[in-house]
Amino acid sequence: MSFYEVHPARPASEMEWEDALVRYEIAPRALRVALGDGDVQGPARERLGDLLRALVFSELWTQQLFAAMRDRAPVRDERRMETTHGDPQALFERFQRLRERNFNEVQRRGIDVWGWRTEAPNHGPATAYQLILASIELDARTLAEMRGAAV
Repeated sequence: MSFYEVHPARPASEMEWEDALVRYEIAPRALRVALGDGDVQGPARERLGDLLRALVFSELWTQQLFAAMRDRAPVRDERRMETTHGDPQALFERFQRLRERNFNEVQRRGIDVWGWRTEAPNHGPATAYQLILASIELDARTLAEMRGAAV
């Protein structure tokens, strides 16, 4: 079973699609609240940087998969992370920009996005809906870990 196959390929209804999009869009707001003023030091700061770096990496991957789906082209793995020296605020801002871009990519196209699919290298087939659900899961795990670590 591929990574994405734990989620349905398509939503059962337009309501489920809209619900997923809302959760995908609002996650950065919840993460911003959990980030607080960003004045975290020591190991907690490093852990926070790791969590946010994983979100950025995931959004870069999602961006490339959405582009491959949209263009009906092979996936090109071009994920690159510029050096942010673990600065949680800079990582969060990058994540927020990427998420906004990815959200706009699928939201403005309506339900036609339901038909988008691609072959994700090392993960197998994936649809736009599965990508959004996987992102929502990662958001929830990250948020829980940020709150649990009191960072």
